[in-house]
Amino acid sequence: KADVVNYDSFVVNHSKSYTIAALASWTEFWLEAWFKPFGLPKFRALFFVAGMLLVAAGQILRALAMYTCGPNFAHQIMERRANGHRLVTHGAYSKLRHPSYTGWFWWCVGTQLLLCNPLCVCAYALAAWDFFRHRIPYEEALLAKFYPNEYPKYVARTYVGIPFVPVTPFPVGGGAGGGGGGMTDVSSALAKRANNKLASSA
Repeated sequence: KADVVNYDSFVVNHSKSYTIAALASWTEFWLEAWFKPFGLPKFRALFFVAGMLLVAAGQILRALAMYTCGPNFAHQIMERRANGHRLVTHGAYSKLRHPSYTGWFWWCVGTQLLLCNPLCVCAYALAAWDFFRHRIPYEEALLAKFYPNEYPKYVARTYVGIPFVPVTPFPVGGGAGGGGGGMTDVSSALAKRANNKLASSA
């Protein structure tokens, strides 16, 4: 958001894990370029092109998601519904309910394909997947709590776009009588469970 931009917004000092991942990527690239394990050349045109395509597609998708969301977009999960916040379901969100996460996941994998880093391709994909398999259910549980009638229907017609991320089992219809009480109970339980997983993996 333009009114809260600061140094952290550029995700340069995101976390120790982020720094370790970057250092691992650079280290693998230069060691393989120098030593050429198994006598294989470091650069592979096919992997480079595939990586470029994934990086470009991921970056475009993430940018579109941020543009589509406008003031509703934030890097941090909203724990309480802010005044004026609304559920965005058009544009980049019409088929993917987390296009920013999907874009970042494939951008992340693409950077290592582009560098022809086979070890880091696997490591980055696994680390990003493990992060999102906890974050997405937690965020979806909160959104279902904020929008008990709209969100389950939205989930039913959209996709995540990240392989093997668990689909949150929301009952469509907002619970008994359509009043949303049952939906709120389900969402609260799922949010609590996912939050515990996030805390244990931090």
